[in-house]
Amino acid sequence: MNQIDKDITEGRYYVHRTYSAPSQDAVIEPENKQKHKRFKKLKTVSGDELMKKTVKPVRFVVKNLLPRGLNIVVGKRKEGKSWLMLDLCFSVAAGEKFLDFDTEQGTVLYLDLEDPETRLLQRAREIRDVIPSNFHEATRAGKLGAGLAEQIEDFVHDHPDTNLVVIDTLQKIRKPKGDTYAGDYQVISSLKNLADKLNIAIVCIHHTRKMKAKDTFDSVLGSTGLTAAADGIYVLERKAEGKPFGRLSFISRDVPDGEFSVRFDYETCR
Repeated sequence: MNQIDKDITEGRYYVHRTYSAPSQDAVIEPENKQKHKRFKKLKTVSGDELMKKTVKPVRFVVKNLLPRGLNIVVGKRKEGKSWLMLDLCFSVAAGEKFLDFDTEQGTVLYLDLEDPETRLLQRAREIRDVIPSNFHEATRAGKLGAGLAEQIEDFVHDHPDTNLVVIDTLQKIRKPKGDTYAGDYQVISSLKNLADKLNIAIVCIHHTRKMKAKDTFDSVLGSTGLTAAADGIYVLERKAEGKPFGRLSFISRDVPDGEFSVRFDYETCR
């Protein structure tokens, strides 16, 4: 009895495997290279290359006050923010001065998402006898991340001379995720990227918090993620409840910080 017959008799079994040697063309990568994850290399610009680049001047929708980019206008409820922004829209559409500042004439889109069209029409007629033809309004729009960016891009494509989009209000286009720093920063960053991509000014109307703040710009409702990502913050405050006198304070990446007095004229609604 040979060894195999003996093993079978004693109940032992064998498993035979066939191994193929790698072909001569096969390339076996080193183990450390197999474990290395692929990544996208950084695209850097050297100091010499930077010096050769030309810097485009800042383009203003309202000269020395409102540059292109993402800006936020905040104030208490019933403080006159919508009136001020509607006057801004008409002034830019007509190429007229706004708060004594020169404007760059262009097509304007006003997203009035809080009020019915009848209220907008009433306010418009109180401000002006004739509404500029290149002023456009809408009372419904998608939310950010759910169609809004595409709607604005489509409008700008149809109206290439668009230079201003006003969103009234910021809260109406946000998805309910809570006022966290990361969430606020993401919302404003998305709008800023859109403004930069289209080379327009996007202005979002927003509210202030109920509790008073020592710093005017700390009164913005929400986390500091809102103010950190925006190009400019404009705060409208009345000196006294029900009085026409107030103050507009602003900080911006492209304009020196400042403030000046404003007055609401009840006769002209401006």
